Amino acid sequence: MATIGTHYILSALGGARKKGVDTRQLLKQARISELQLRNPRARFPVESVAKLYSSIAETLNDEFMGFTETPIKLGTFALMAEWVSYSHNLEELLHRGIRFYNQINNEIKVSLDVEGEHVYFTSEFNTPELDFEHFYIEYWHVIWHRFASWYIGKPIKLIGAYINYTPIDHEEFELLFRCKTNQKSKFNRLVFHRKYLEEPLIKTTRDLKVFLARAPIDLLTIPGEDNSLTAQIKLLIEPKSTHISEAIKLPNSAVISRQLGISEQTLRRKLHLEGISYQQIKDNLRLDIANKLLTKRNLTIAEISQHLNFSEPRAFSRAYTKWTGETPKTYRVKKIK
Repeated sequence: MATIGTHYILSALGGARKKGVDTRQLLKQARISELQLRNPRARFPVESVAKLYSSIAETLNDEFMGFTETPIKLGTFALMAEWVSYSHNLEELLHRGIRFYNQINNEIKVSLDVEGEHVYFTSEFNTPELDFEHFYIEYWHVIWHRFASWYIGKPIKLIGAYINYTPIDHEEFELLFRCKTNQKSKFNRLVFHRKYLEEPLIKTTRDLKVFLARAPIDLLTIPGEDNSLTAQIKLLIEPKSTHISEAIKLPNSAVISRQLGISEQTLRRKLHLEGISYQQIKDNLRLDIANKLLTKRNLTIAEISQHLNFSEPRAFSRAYTKWTGETPKTYRVKKIK
């Protein structure tokens, strides 16, 4: 999905809030407006939601985001992804991934069963009461569905989703899997046709590195689904050259409007419906580039500032602090300890 509703933002914060984390700071880092969150029908760009989920996991050093009794360290998913990359088809990938998680944690037990033409992917939480709004069980199944679909290069069409609770936001839940939902089940599981198990893995090692570097952005959309205006604009303005000596130049809204064949007014209106502005898209892009460059020890703040087309390093620092709530130096220290 190109945008995500208020429910999956407020619910995602539950585990961190219970552990005493300043959730307002997490929202600020993700550039999500607290005022907009008061609207239960508001929608937010996938990029912002992905940043929020990453920030929660990083703050807690827990990829389970505070919804289990025992945390699981950052980097676990990446390690699993590398382990399953040696699989030949989807069936082998899923069995390897399930074996990996069942071996290293006691919080979520996963199984894969084939009955006739149907495959049942089932997850059981050890302490489901800690996932009090059912956020993580839904996110966990989203992760596996999108990851599997990404690796075979096509969306896995689900036959059904079984849950042992009533979704808080039924409409938003329906957007997750695009299939019939069976409530009051004994299990939390996804069901799909067994033909998908024979699909070969088409992604390369390089593809996986890019996927993990972007995570969890690509885990929040069904592959091939994001045809939003935001996604189209990002493709248009993504810098073609990454050489540090060249300053990136992002076009203004008039240029982008002409390239898209629409008026500036239409551009603003359509982006508003997606919960974002053109300036935010540009700022998010510069922030992503900045964060990648700040992890490189050989680059100075001044060089990064110049590459991002700021007039001086102080201007870059002010903008970065406004975007994230911390200085570039603070971020760098945390990332390259």
